[in-house]
Formats: sequence, structure tokens, C-alpha cells
Amino acid sequence: MTLATACGILAPQDGPARKQEPKDCSATFDFGPWTGDQPLGSSERLYQTILDARAKMQTISMLDIAHTAAWSDEWDRMVSVWENTDRAELNSRAQTPGYCWKNLPPSSVMSGRPSDGFYLFIRDNRPVQFVRYRISEDPILMVRGAVVTKETVLVYYGSKLKPQ
Repeated sequence: MTLATACGILAPQDGPARKQEPKDCSATFDFGPWTGDQPLGSSERLYQTILDARAKMQTISMLDIAHTAAWSDEWDRMVSVWENTDRAELNSRAQTPGYCWKNLPPSSVMSGRPSDGFYLFIRDNRPVQFVRYRISEDPILMVRGAVVTKETVLVYYGSKLKPQ
């Protein structure tokens, strides 16, 4: 298998044709593996820490959540990735020009079940790690276009944590 085939740019010669990715990718990030690489720390532990803060109706900084989950500080910001997010929109919010994204959340209408969402952590305009969540269990109220930094304070609002 060629590198282009493995990155999803070309269809394999012996398999069915697949949608071709743009050829102008500076790099590709894959949301496909259940947990992906975890250089910052355990995705599961961070997600559980977020859920715990919500359950306690805490006001807490994203940095404190990361430290409680024993995460590294090697990230600058976090963006939410919802179903039907397209490349241009994600690159704009994440400030990752030229990136291509594999396995973005599909439309839940097409799959018949709630889609997964992702908290994508970025450092120096490069994606580092993601944390998967079910849209129905999304504990952070993030509006489209919102970016969370380490210093962002999350306050309990309704049944979610809301960035201030």
C-alpha cells in the first residue's frame, strides 16, 4: 500500500473507489481510532474529570481539569468537532491551515444514531490529541466557533460547563 493510499488520498488499486481527499494537505489527522495517540495523557481520564466537574457544578479552569487528569501542558487550545464539520471550518477554528481530517463525525441523520463529537487539542497550529464524546453526553456547552484555552474558566450552566 502506498503512503498516498494509507493517508486516504487515493483509492487502493484492488478495492472499491472511495472519495478522494484534496491533494493540498499539509498533513492529515485521523479521528478514526477509538482513542488515537495519547501524548498528552489519558483521554478517558480527562473526559471523566470533565464529567466529575460538571456533576459537582464546579467553576474550574481548563488547565485545572487537565492537571487533575494528569495531562501534560503541551497544548494551546481546544476546539469542539461536531457532526458535519467540514475541512475549511475546522482549519479556520483550529488554526491548522492545510490540514486534512479523516473520519470527521458523520451526520447522525445518515447513521440513524447520535454521532460522536471530539474535543481536539492543538499546539502550535498542529493537532495533538482528541477526546471522543457522545453528542448526547457532551458536558461542555461550546458554540460553533468557540475556542477554549488553558486559562478558560468553565462555569456550571444548566446541565453543562460553559466557557467564560
